[in-house]
Amino acid sequence: MAGMSARGAVAASIDRLPPILPLLALGVAAVFAALLGPEALTVAVFGLGGMILVALRPQWGVATLLVMLMVQYGSRRYEREGVAGIASLITAGSGLITVNNMLGLFLALLLVYHVYRDGDWSFLRNRQVQLVAAITAVLAFSGFVSEIAAGDAIQLGVRLSGGQDPSRLLVSRALFLVLFVFFVRKPQDLRMIVWLFVALVLLTAWSGASAGLAGTGRAEVADYRAGGMEVLIQSTQNPNRLAMISTLAMIFIWEFSQAHALRRWRWASGAAILMLVLTVFLSASRGGVLVLGFTALLLFSRRRAGGSRLLFGIAVVVLATLLIGQVVPEQILERIANVPGLGGESGGEGSGSAERRAYTYGVAFDVWQQGPLVGVGPGNWPYVRFMTDPLRSAAAPHNSFLKALAEGGLITLALYVVLFIVTLRALVSCERAPAAMARAGKDGLAWLVPATRIALSSFLVFSFFGDLWDLIFSYLLFGIAAVLIQRYGPFVDQPAPEPA
Repeated sequence: MAGMSARGAVAASIDRLPPILPLLALGVAAVFAALLGPEALTVAVFGLGGMILVALRPQWGVATLLVMLMVQYGSRRYEREGVAGIASLITAGSGLITVNNMLGLFLALLLVYHVYRDGDWSFLRNRQVQLVAAITAVLAFSGFVSEIAAGDAIQLGVRLSGGQDPSRLLVSRALFLVLFVFFVRKPQDLRMIVWLFVALVLLTAWSGASAGLAGTGRAEVADYRAGGMEVLIQSTQNPNRLAMISTLAMIFIWEFSQAHALRRWRWASGAAILMLVLTVFLSASRGGVLVLGFTALLLFSRRRAGGSRLLFGIAVVVLATLLIGQVVPEQILERIANVPGLGGESGGEGSGSAERRAYTYGVAFDVWQQGPLVGVGPGNWPYVRFMTDPLRSAAAPHNSFLKALAEGGLITLALYVVLFIVTLRALVSCERAPAAMARAGKDGLAWLVPATRIALSSFLVFSFFGDLWDLIFSYLLFGIAAVLIQRYGPFVDQPAPEPA
């Protein structure tokens, strides 16, 4: 009791501080910075101004951190132009002294202060936070016991993922999830995060699709595929990941448009969906097209559409089909249709990619056998595969399940499977509970519950075709789901509200 009263007294004294003190602190810092030079003054003014803003609105800090993690994935090794030139506005930094790390550290200190002030530890009881923390701990332990030095991989010319230490990257992603669940709690904050993600995806899809049509895509994959160096979200230089985020954004836009019957939203959302669907096809990702079809089935079968909604859906499908037939180059359509074993030609466009993936799956099991329980360590797949594969290849496994199995062993894979099952079951429970959906409707988030469930289901299927679980998109989806479950889960067992 004495500790609680002392903590309350400290918090109360802090809350009673005059509101002018932050301005005085900013003025004093500016005076010192002016003595050091104009550059230091600029850094001090913007830095301290940003700290004050984030301290007052931590959810804005989480949104800023999300933007930087998506736009500046890994280290920026070249200058980007066009829409992607926005990335040049974000200072890359070096080593541990980066804007991302400093902002994350400041938000973590704010979290500690809020917990000390309010005694709110509810975020630690969140199942998504617990499971992600367990996965991170197992992978970090796996990296520690693997005894594989980064220098060994560098000597062989095998780069670390994004040029960063894999264990540190996983810890930073887990911290992002904790900050998200703690600070993004209000409905308006959650909507802000979702629409920020959608806006970034639309800009990325526009630049990526343009690169595919202009034949300036990523040369390492194929210059005719959507993606390339000038996409805004850096990890979507890979066409498969571009197809994935386009599908995820399409889900959020579709569900929002179905929940809001305003005509201007319908046609604006229809145009955005058409562009995103076209981007998926321009990516020439066979897995992307397959998951797009799977997602469309989930969206159309979720509810019994009325006449206007059915016509709207049919119109979108017809227009998308016409656009695909007229805009998508024949080379891309040939690659999408060419699936060996399903009628595709073995020597046709893209057949080599499918054959290499089948070979890689066999190599992945050989890698896993070197560490059945905890794997070979996060980020060590390229090095271990290079040493194991007779062809001396360091190519990615192109399968999130196999990557988790190889780098984290059976324990990590089991934890990931449990994470998906627990999250999807909780979202389904909220979606089927009238009381929970009624509360979500009052918050304006009734559309977001099924949208997040479908997005996670599509992401899970996408995981069979790409290495995705260590990307920021994975933590964003689980963060949104965790907040929804935490907010509406308590209403699942309550009786349905009486009609007014």
